[in-house]
Amino acid sequence: MKKNNKKREHRPGLAWWYFSVIVLVIILGASVIAIGVYYLLGLFKVVEIESISTMGIIISIIAACGIVGALVAGIISKNFTKPVEECITAINEMAQGNYEISLDTAKDRDQVKKLKEAINKTADELGNTEVMRSDFINAVSHEYKTPVASILGYAKILKNSPLSDEQAGYVDIIIEESHNLASMTTNVLLLNRYENTEIVTDKTLFSLDEQLRRCFAQYQNFWLGKDISISGDFGNVTFYGNEELMKHIWNNIIQNAIKFTDKGGEISCCVYQEENNAVVRIKDNGCGMDEETQKRIFDKFYQKEGSGKTEGNGLGLSIVKRTVELCGGRIDVQSEPDCGTEFTVTLPITGVQQ
Repeated sequence: MKKNNKKREHRPGLAWWYFSVIVLVIILGASVIAIGVYYLLGLFKVVEIESISTMGIIISIIAACGIVGALVAGIISKNFTKPVEECITAINEMAQGNYEISLDTAKDRDQVKKLKEAINKTADELGNTEVMRSDFINAVSHEYKTPVASILGYAKILKNSPLSDEQAGYVDIIIEESHNLASMTTNVLLLNRYENTEIVTDKTLFSLDEQLRRCFAQYQNFWLGKDISISGDFGNVTFYGNEELMKHIWNNIIQNAIKFTDKGGEISCCVYQEENNAVVRIKDNGCGMDEETQKRIFDKFYQKEGSGKTEGNGLGLSIVKRTVELCGGRIDVQSEPDCGTEFTVTLPITGVQQ
């Protein structure tokens, strides 16, 4: 099952210190009152204020009470807050996609025990649901492939037959939609596979800049067809990783850049090494995105309404983000409406093996 290793916002032990400080403040307050009472007694000649031995005894008692009280409060607080903190941590883990949780309930009181048992049960149910979802996606996606391939094949045969203009138009629609279904099936399987992967295997040493050149060349017919000019600054960057995995990142970003750049537009690519990171920037001067779209572009199946771009299925950038995360990197996007979009991929290369 996929685990998310992002830093949790919850800080274990914080409640323990809050409780200890509050108790310590109360004890110190009581100590101040005790000193005040002592001086009042001295004022009314009940005790001798000038007596150092008496004052020293009182201060020693107050200090001892404060230290002992703080320690006792800390121990009691820790015992009371620790189970609650465990529950909070477990809930945070589930929120991040980790359902492999089992809280120990042997030493807990009734109410806390019931809470932990409820969390354990919820984690088990969510884990089972996740497994069923993953299996369902795999099964359905595989089953889709055969009929979609058949539809596409027969549609192409029809395309080569004598047809009226109207019939030929219908066949073109069937072919286009079949391609979309086939693409979506492949992407769903790919994303499901990456989401359930934590370790990247089959790593090799390869030239990252050369790989990007090949990816741009692969789509030459598309950007030449739209009269898009390509420029680049390809520094010599050697990367140690899964070459096929990296290709998915560049292919998706390049396809998007071509898709959303108008005829006669420009796309630029910059590759360089910055300290222990490989940095790739791919920028276009296309339609750009507003702030709301930028927040959601990595969501599964998200496509902006009214964009006029119906190609794709909204999974490409989800795959890109997950792939970058698998490689230990990050992806950033900067865009403005009508001013183009720039994707920046930063990948660590500290593990390069010579």
